[in-house]
Amino acid sequence: MGAISDAGLQKDQLGTSLRSLNGELLLLIAEQARRVSVSVCVSAVAVAALVMPYVQITLPLAWLVLVVLTTVLHSRVLSGLLKPDHRSEDSKLTIAAISFGLRGLLLASLIYVFPFVPVTIGAVLTIYNVGICSATVSATAGFRRIFAPYAIVTLGPIALVWSISANLQVAFYERMLFVGLAIVYLISMLGHAKGTFAAFLDSYNNRVQVIELNKQLTVALQDAETANHAKTQFLASASHDLRQPIHALSLFSGSLLMRNLDERSAVIARQIDKSITALTSQLDGLLDISRLDAGVVAKSISVVQLHDSLQQLVQEFLPQAKSKSLRMTLHCSVDAYVRTDPMLLQRILRNLISNAIKYTDRGSVEIVVIQQNQSWRVRVKDSGIGIPAAEHKRIFEEFYQFDNPERDGSRGLGLGLAIVRRLAKLLELGVEIESQPGSGSQFSLDIPRANKEESVMALPAMESQVKSTNVQVLVIDDAPIIRQVMQTVLEELGFGVVTCESTVTAVELCRTYKPSIVLADFRLRGTDNGLQAIQSVRTIWPDLPAFLISGDTEPARLREAHDAGIELLHKPLASADLLRHIMKAVEQ
Repeated sequence: MGAISDAGLQKDQLGTSLRSLNGELLLLIAEQARRVSVSVCVSAVAVAALVMPYVQITLPLAWLVLVVLTTVLHSRVLSGLLKPDHRSEDSKLTIAAISFGLRGLLLASLIYVFPFVPVTIGAVLTIYNVGICSATVSATAGFRRIFAPYAIVTLGPIALVWSISANLQVAFYERMLFVGLAIVYLISMLGHAKGTFAAFLDSYNNRVQVIELNKQLTVALQDAETANHAKTQFLASASHDLRQPIHALSLFSGSLLMRNLDERSAVIARQIDKSITALTSQLDGLLDISRLDAGVVAKSISVVQLHDSLQQLVQEFLPQAKSKSLRMTLHCSVDAYVRTDPMLLQRILRNLISNAIKYTDRGSVEIVVIQQNQSWRVRVKDSGIGIPAAEHKRIFEEFYQFDNPERDGSRGLGLGLAIVRRLAKLLELGVEIESQPGSGSQFSLDIPRANKEESVMALPAMESQVKSTNVQVLVIDDAPIIRQVMQTVLEELGFGVVTCESTVTAVELCRTYKPSIVLADFRLRGTDNGLQAIQSVRTIWPDLPAFLISGDTEPARLREAHDAGIELLHKPLASADLLRHIMKAVEQ
């Protein structure tokens, strides 16, 4: 066989985990030489001991010493071929072939004792050489340029001695039979070597393909991560830019509803507020995804009574179900207690119930709780359109909506089930779906059981609104329209309000003015930001209550606020929510 490089198989650059074909062959040969050195020396000792009684003892001893020395030298030579130098890998393989050939001649040289030993010892020597030849097939991966000369110098002299030696007291035809067998064995070993090298070559090519596929996969993963980051950046920017004007609209709408309006104006104001609320809900879905991706959603495990919690959700969604003439029922034992995060569980169940109502035009929505061995299984079942089995995984993807090709805005953005999947993973709850087209859908989740003797926390209800006349609010925002609307709404709520546009002006104000609470926009002009503003104001008034307000949903921004220990409120912020957060902060 010619040089491997001549066959066009050698590859020089395959990454750090794989050498060229010749390099891998050299590595295999060197490693095998190190492994078999001891066994070669031990077998040589046994052979030398067998022939010592029949010849002058110095001869087999000298042969044994030479075998040991050349075995060590052979291993060192092959190991040295792995070191990078000016020699090509093809020339190194030639050096390896010469080393194997010389070593094979030395091992076979013991045939000189054939005329002096019994035929049984001659047969043992023959078996020894045949065994050494066989072991070299795997040690050289059957590479013909190395193995063929080695096999010839190892088995050839054996065949020759059996054919010409008359002192073995063996009949001529029997000696010829040995010669024939040696030749047949030599040919078969060459064939076996060819197959072994073919297997080595296939293995090498497979490894090359795996490495190339891994490279392509790495590039694809990097592209996917880049695309995902770009998507996150886009959503964060789009969300921020959209939330700013919607925030103003929400606050103005809330202020408008507080005024005494005629009936016609009140209807219009309520419709405006309803539209803003729907849009806010969609933007909140983007925020939830960003917060979960940012890893800033912490779970707080407690014991929850499912019956009261689910009853609260049923009352919340009952008007929506009645508007579509849907029956809404709850079947849950009052003894159903679970251990989970009540807020996150509420979000999961709210999304499942909301989806059930959205995709059901007639019939019913049922919530059934069944006792399991170590858990309570909550099922949200509807009689809606149903989902084909092929879509069961896809419906949990972001922005994917089954059977909504026209993108009906009333069905949201397609984030509900994506949020369910992320929250369920966070709470270590499994979510299962059973659905067929025309037969409705059923979503189930198993929640760990708890004992009712433990402390119980129900899902939180909305706090009542109160007005305050002695709370002073400092608003920091670089947008004049937001400062104006915040002042209008906060004054409508009964608060004293002072506004400014930057950290510098906020610090100057606070030298002579002590606010009760600070509301700072996260992004201010230039490099200024609300986090810096709050921290600067707190150097004057330590432990001053404060909130960051932002329309930014970028995960990095969320982590930054979370790590600073300052609660982040997201635009658009309704007047009622703003009031609740302020009162909760100043009353602590």
